[in-house]
Amino acid sequence: MAEKKENRYSQILALVFESGFTPGATRVQFERTDLEHAADAIGIKLPKNLGDVIYSFRFRNKLPDSIIASAPEGYEWIIRGTGRAKYAFVAVPNQVRILPREGLITIKIPDATPEIIRSSALGDEQALLALVRYNRLLDIFLGITTYSLQNHLRTTVQGIGQVEVDEVYVGLDRYGVQYVMPVQAKGGSDEIGLTQIEQDFGVCAQKWPHMTARSVAVQFMDDDKIAMFELGLQDDQVAVIREAHYRLVAFADITDEDRDLYLRARDV
Repeated sequence: MAEKKENRYSQILALVFESGFTPGATRVQFERTDLEHAADAIGIKLPKNLGDVIYSFRFRNKLPDSIIASAPEGYEWIIRGTGRAKYAFVAVPNQVRILPREGLITIKIPDATPEIIRSSALGDEQALLALVRYNRLLDIFLGITTYSLQNHLRTTVQGIGQVEVDEVYVGLDRYGVQYVMPVQAKGGSDEIGLTQIEQDFGVCAQKWPHMTARSVAVQFMDDDKIAMFELGLQDDQVAVIREAHYRLVAFADITDEDRDLYLRARDV
């Protein structure tokens, strides 16, 4: 069923792109109503949630092959929101894929997750965010005091349109500097993308302009590890500012050898 839905979405989006694309173009504007016209044209039943078509290709699935093949050499297409129910395919330099680095030290953290949460967690993005929250991993990762402000924020940003942030934190450091931190949780095959980081900074600039924005992504890894990234934008690319890998364990599982390693890593 999921494969059929994906193919249905791909056909609709491919026709929308084809209708507005001219050879050599690096930007193709379209609106949500264009999805309806495309679905009617090829006789495909329109999805109930029309926004899910756009969301799936912006943040989860790769674009249809016909769209990918039309990008100029050295570039790839992304979908940017340009306003309420308005979007654009934009050709940007080939993106660096943000994936956990191999060989990076794994930091063991005493697991403070309540057992009832552990026993009920489903292993999805919301479960991941719960682990981050109960174990104060954001504080540990960024070295500041943080507080969860809101889960699953849906709002509208001028010039972008509707956006969605998994969780928003606020915090401050030892000097009293105040921060706002959009946190995105990634699971499975989901990748951290340029549009996600752009929208995070857009939300912060509009909703909390008096705070310093810091964008964070968290991701499940193999062996019960959690990767955390602080991300920024540089030359139209997602840039990794810092990365750390954590494993939640019983206190007795943290050895003197581990502690010595962490002490030496801190001094590097």
